[in-house]
Amino acid sequence: MNQGHVKDLSKDEQTELQEISDLIFVETIADGFYELKNIQIKLPEGIPHGRIYTRDKIGDLLLNEKHFSILIETNDNKYLYQSSTVKIPEYHEIS
Repeated sequence: MNQGHVKDLSKDEQTELQEISDLIFVETIADGFYELKNIQIKLPEGIPHGRIYTRDKIGDLLLNEKHFSILIETNDNKYLYQSSTVKIPEYHEIS
């Protein structure tokens, strides 16, 4: 996962993040709601194709086993990016 302030990225880095993202969400003025700005993949079953998504639905996409590349842009000029190659740690019980 990559996160930070948009102002710290060059224009080329901003463009690259947008180009490699399967889904791009932009925070709306309503707290907890995000607008789908760009989509490059078919959404998994159970995730409706809509215009506005809740924080919970985006969480479902971030944790989905299909591992999408997702870029989220916030109103306060921050970003969060998760690559499709992210490895989610597995639980191992310690004896």
